[in-house]
Amino acid sequence: MLRTAVIDNDTLVNLTKLKQHNIFDSIRSLFSQIHIPQEVRKEYEVQSAKEPDRVWVLERLRPNRGFYSFCTRYDSATFTLLRGVENIDKGEAEAVAQKRSVEAHYILSDDIKFQIAIKNIDSTIKVFTTLHIIAMLDIRQLIANPESIVKTLHSVHPFKSSQLRTAYTESAKELGITLSKKDLNNKCSLTKLGLN
Repeated sequence: MLRTAVIDNDTLVNLTKLKQHNIFDSIRSLFSQIHIPQEVRKEYEVQSAKEPDRVWVLERLRPNRGFYSFCTRYDSATFTLLRGVENIDKGEAEAVAQKRSVEAHYILSDDIKFQIAIKNIDSTIKVFTTLHIIAMLDIRQLIANPESIVKTLHSVHPFKSSQLRTAYTESAKELGITLSKKDLNNKCSLTKLGLN
């Protein structure tokens, strides 16, 4: 069953950096809809003159419909409550409030401080990163060269081996699949990937 997600600016930026790997085509196999909050769109749009691939995404946004949904619906009480919380910015507050309003399954965010802050408030909210998306696509064999995608991501958004392992472990669990220790080691060793 395809899921829905609300995306934060950092993850949208990271996915855009992976556009040459056809990531935007591939994620359609994971999600039925991705909601982009108003504040996230504003943040994302700022660099569109310098990064033309952002224009490609912005041109595909449709108000409250379509795969890339420019979502204007959110729970105002949740938004107001979260605006005062440390390490949760306006776009992230809107993403959480929107998740509640549209009943999305995930929030996609690479902001570690936000992930910690929201887990302390509501541990039932699933926050997945760009690494989770890559891991899910790889586990379901929906991408041809996951190593190349991981290397590209690492060059623009460095991460640790432990973060990659967590993404694969959590993604496998979400998909109801068990990965062997050997598979995890092969997929998550930065040395084997040539990143150390």
